[in-house]
Amino acid sequence: MSNTKVDRKKRRRRRRAGLIAVICFLIAAVVLCYLFFWGPFAKNSSEPIQLRIGHSKFEYPPLHFYNDNELTGFDVELALAVADIINAELEFVPIDWTRRVELLESGEIDVIWGGLEQASLDANIVRFTNSYLQSSIVLLMPENRDYTALEDLHGLNVCALNYTPAFYYFQVYNRDVIKSQRSFTPPEYQSLLSAFTSGEYDVMITDTSFASFFLKSSIGESYRMSQPVLSSSNATGVRVDDTELFDLIQDALEKLQSDGTIATLRAKWIG
Repeated sequence: MSNTKVDRKKRRRRRRAGLIAVICFLIAAVVLCYLFFWGPFAKNSSEPIQLRIGHSKFEYPPLHFYNDNELTGFDVELALAVADIINAELEFVPIDWTRRVELLESGEIDVIWGGLEQASLDANIVRFTNSYLQSSIVLLMPENRDYTALEDLHGLNVCALNYTPAFYYFQVYNRDVIKSQRSFTPPEYQSLLSAFTSGEYDVMITDTSFASFFLKSSIGESYRMSQPVLSSSNATGVRVDDTELFDLIQDALEKLQSDGTIATLRAKWIG
């Protein structure tokens, strides 16, 4: 074979190799562009989502309350963990809890978060995530009392913290089951504790989260809580037609559930 033919073949092979290299480079560039501009890494380079989180303007420890004028608690830290996953900036908006659905529907808030009891709201307006905190309604009482069921409270002075799931259940069961002589439902939990610990009321209907928080305090040493009398669960609510936001929050909560973050937060705040 002549040297000319050999050189020609070598040039063709070099051209093919160069063409393949260019094609491979272009494919790699397209894949990287997809990943970082349209794909799973795109959110890292995009503007964060702006979300307004509506929570009760009244403190509800250990879910949300103020410590040195800073909002903190289980729900607050969980919402921030979700925000990290979905690339969101949060504004915590204290609201009149009785207007939570109205404010969500009007767009003044984007999410209802903080002791939200699903059974108390219209599912045609609010779409709920799966429960992220399984709780129970319990009876909180002095350690020398032994109430075990709602029927035991007939005729007693009963209190419940307003704007909480426990108060919702208190309303549902008071007329036909509890039939308490009087109920005390102040919006501020400090007022509730003051009246309760002074002996003005015999028993408090509350949830395991608040009861555990109270029993760990210095004033809770001489009190006890019953076994659960009702089941309850906390979820987050968004507008029923806001499917994209719902999917983002739901997926984030599932991730935080599976990686142990929610369990860690529960141990920290509730025990």
